[in-house]
Amino acid sequence: NAQRLGLDFSNYDDMDQKPASVGNKAFNSFRHSMQKKTVKGVMAHGHGRAAQDTNRTRGGAMDPRVRLQISKAINNSLIDRCNGVVKEGKEAIVYHAEEGEKSEGFDVAIKVFKRIQEFKQRGMYVDGDPRYLRNKFSQASTREKLEIWTEKEFRNLVRANRAGVPVPTPLLYKENILFLRFLGEDGFPSPQLRELQLKPRSKKWTVLYEQTMAAVRLLYQKSRLVHADLSEYNVLVCPCRLVENSILKEQDDNNDENALQIVLIDFGQAVDVRHLNAMEFLRRDLLRLKEFFDKKGVTTTMKLDVAEEFVTQTDTESEENSLNENEVDTSGFTTQSKAIDA
Repeated sequence: NAQRLGLDFSNYDDMDQKPASVGNKAFNSFRHSMQKKTVKGVMAHGHGRAAQDTNRTRGGAMDPRVRLQISKAINNSLIDRCNGVVKEGKEAIVYHAEEGEKSEGFDVAIKVFKRIQEFKQRGMYVDGDPRYLRNKFSQASTREKLEIWTEKEFRNLVRANRAGVPVPTPLLYKENILFLRFLGEDGFPSPQLRELQLKPRSKKWTVLYEQTMAAVRLLYQKSRLVHADLSEYNVLVCPCRLVENSILKEQDDNNDENALQIVLIDFGQAVDVRHLNAMEFLRRDLLRLKEFFDKKGVTTTMKLDVAEEFVTQTDTESEENSLNENEVDTSGFTTQSKAIDA
């Protein structure tokens, strides 16, 4: 117990120092008090810098097979080293890893899906997808479900990234592990939309709303995907220089590489637009976004039927008119803003 709490003096020079001792009752009480709760898939205490703890294990995520794949990533120069946890949810843990020679100059996020029972309820996102007609999710083992889900998120990210949607750049997937471009700085992950500390009715909320709607539309039109679980929890806000597909309009030489933009994340449940429930999922996404931005005082949110038409319409002329009317003004919206808690 003392070693677990970092109280072991066995390596100290003073050999007369008595070993520290912590009773089971005291240790269990302390461990219980330090447990973190999760709220809708995200740690209740938010996010923080990666800890220097490569051996951290949660929910069986960092098992020997995961360690092996991380070691291979180090040997293959994708990453230099794996640090600690920067985010934990019900389904997965995200670790921060320092950039390797093959990570294109960016740090790497390692997303490890846990072996949990919740994946049994995710069949509707797989079985109804025409890309997985031959893979019966309900008949797969726990390990197979993890690997199918991991592969599905990777494929969705590749598809969205190629279409120019602002998503974390996918690098590699192995078994139940995803390697992605890390969106953050100095080991600190970029904040979720819900974590921004902006005043209600700030114009910046309107900018973020317009960016998000533009990304949802691009995802549907070009990637032919519906996110199916979009909310303020699955949208990050980060400097555009970290994003491969920046949605910010070029502003000649005055374009600020630190200007903030939204990024859509968590694509495991995203479905092809041919999915029988795709439109139902889309309406749910649009409703959640509208409810969130309405609470933030955005007065220009579209009604659900108008938002659905904006996302799904394919007429080229109407598309150009809609984009012109919803042009995003990013002036002054940078990481230097004191209102944003990064």
